[in-house]
Amino acid sequence: MRDTPEQRLKAGSVGWLQILALVFATTGPLIGLVGAVPVALTQGNGIGMAGCFLLAGLVYLVFGAGFAALTRQVVDAGAFYACVARGLSRPAGLIAAGLATTAYMALQLCCYGLIGFFMTQLSQGVWGEGLPWWFNALLVNAVVPFCAQRNLTFAARLLGVLVLAEFAVLAAFAASVLWHGGGPEGLSAQPFAPAQVFSAGFGAAMVFAVAAFAGFETAAVYGEEARAPQRTVPRVLLVAILAVTATLAGSAWALIAAYGPGEVVDAAARDPGALWFSAVSRFLSPDLSTAMAVLLMTSLFASIVGLQNAVSRYLYALGRDGAIWPMLAQMHPQHETPYIANLAQASVSILALAGLGLVENDPLRIALGSASALAVIALLSAQILVSAAVIGFFRGRGGGVWSTRIAPAASALALAALLCTVLLNLRSLTGGSAAAAWTIAIALLALAGACALRAWAMKRRDPAAYARLGGAR
Repeated sequence: MRDTPEQRLKAGSVGWLQILALVFATTGPLIGLVGAVPVALTQGNGIGMAGCFLLAGLVYLVFGAGFAALTRQVVDAGAFYACVARGLSRPAGLIAAGLATTAYMALQLCCYGLIGFFMTQLSQGVWGEGLPWWFNALLVNAVVPFCAQRNLTFAARLLGVLVLAEFAVLAAFAASVLWHGGGPEGLSAQPFAPAQVFSAGFGAAMVFAVAAFAGFETAAVYGEEARAPQRTVPRVLLVAILAVTATLAGSAWALIAAYGPGEVVDAAARDPGALWFSAVSRFLSPDLSTAMAVLLMTSLFASIVGLQNAVSRYLYALGRDGAIWPMLAQMHPQHETPYIANLAQASVSILALAGLGLVENDPLRIALGSASALAVIALLSAQILVSAAVIGFFRGRGGGVWSTRIAPAASALALAALLCTVLLNLRSLTGGSAAAAWTIAIALLALAGACALRAWAMKRRDPAAYARLGGAR
């Protein structure tokens, strides 16, 4: 069932810069900064949020050392799924696949909620009235499958332009704050002080920090389509983690400096929506503030497309290995992309958006509440499995001690500590709803159980198909 002509991605179609553009688009640093930082300042650990970005970046640098070593050996569109299946066990691989796809789908719903909300705000400002957020999100959903269906070169070019503009505005803002010596309180290192980072609200802040990094690991899903994947994917992982860390921590620090550590939290509480745009208008120009608002919309769109690519490739890999509906592995005859998986993911999004539109009028509660908490818990759990898989895969195979033993063990412990912190703060992250917190926990446990049962059923009924899980040949 594996590697038939109708189920083969286009090998060698993209280089490392193109994959980097796709990864940056998926991560969308501007989304985490403009969407989450104002909330984290008031409901998290205050100015210590900048330090949380730096802390998350350090954890992911250690994680990336082991993951990069494994991606040199395991080149598969299933990424976490294939790595865990080969490093731990096939049932664990299916669990990792379920967690990863759930995380990316939840993050995509967050982006749909945000872009629907901002489209409503924009239309109200221009025409005095706006369409419901869910209707706007469905309009975007109608375009996303077309962009994701095209070949990766097209997507990389489209998203790369949007990402470059996004980074340019953030870099210009940080440079201007430095040039002017900060705001009324000058430049300060307080946001990175341990007393600020580990203050009350640290757990909630780390949810936003981890969510802002989500997507850097999707470099591995493009391995089968990359030129020289054993070099390309590890390089993209390292560059992406360093660039995202510098952008998130540096931009958050610049924002705090622009207002002053003693004033920024109050400013965020007064008008969280205008926090960034007011600062950019003051330190750069009103025109660039308007451009930043437009770039936030394009960044959300780019992230939605990037997440669509990631989910469709996971579905493709699972379908190719016979774990789910085999038709999901069918390629588009012209673009050589998994278009059935792409359409399936779009259909799931339509159903989810329609359902949420019936029960929730405030999309920000979805994007910055239960959906983001679900995504972070699922993603951290999958990353812990990957860290363990690195150690398991290289046992008896040799390899550098740092990348195959020390780094994955350290990252597993650090990620587990982050996961515990998130779980302890889960009720507050869901708006104080114990029912929502329990629903998330039970749903993820049920998902893991269903994946394990699927593996057990395959092993019993079709041992040959079970042996192929994770791309084993």
